Amino acid sequence: MAVNSLARILPKGWQRHFWGKFMGFGLLFIGAGFYVAWSIVYNTWADVGLTSFVIPMVIFGILELALVQAKIKQEDSAPQ
Repeated sequence: MAVNSLARILPKGWQRHFWGKFMGFGLLFIGAGFYVAWSIVYNTWADVGLTSFVIPMVIFGILELALVQAKIKQEDSAPQ
């Protein structure tokens, strides 16, 4: 998908640092979805191996979103 067509689809605020936000939310949703799906299929809601896989994925997703927000604030506060 070209950048121009992507800019028309996304809301105004999502155009800046789209891939960072995409990766952050992707890691969050994949981690949460994997935890729920694995727990339903195998009926193990407190599996140590599962949480050791999911927790870093969710933490990295949160950190990615925090870093993108910090980058946006830094760009907004920079003198033009």
